[in-house]
Amino acid sequence: MADASIKVGTTTQIVHVGSGTSLAANAFMPSSDVSTALTSTNLALYPRADIQLFIKHTATMSSASQSVYLYRRDLNFDGTGDEPVPNSATNTLYKAKFIGAFTAQPQSATSNSHSSYMQIVDVPLPGNCECEFYIENGTNTSILAGWTLKVLPKTDVGATA
Repeated sequence: MADASIKVGTTTQIVHVGSGTSLAANAFMPSSDVSTALTSTNLALYPRADIQLFIKHTATMSSASQSVYLYRRDLNFDGTGDEPVPNSATNTLYKAKFIGAFTAQPQSATSNSHSSYMQIVDVPLPGNCECEFYIENGTNTSILAGWTLKVLPKTDVGATA
């Protein structure tokens, strides 16, 4: 009997940011944190992705302020045009490709740092499959250096005969 169900296919997970720099509260990550480009070579045929974020933050994160925001920047649009890099200094209002918010685990006041592992599933990728992802620290505390942002490209696989 044939399997008529649709399956989800993935490819190798991409470490988009391998060891991010520290981020102050309400700051954007710098473009220099991107360690692996997301190009048509490594995203071909994948219309969406799961985005995973690991952070360590200092203690005293408020439960009312625990969001880390995700943005997508499309590259090589219409050949060579790139969208602006979102950053605290020049493009604080450039948030056209808001994808969603990660919710970090709040930590009460202690002297230790705290880790949060978060994921946003089924993030749409651009049609030309070239983009970068950026985060904005929307928490009231610093994200410590060494955080990672990983991308797992996904697609649907048709039924088998």
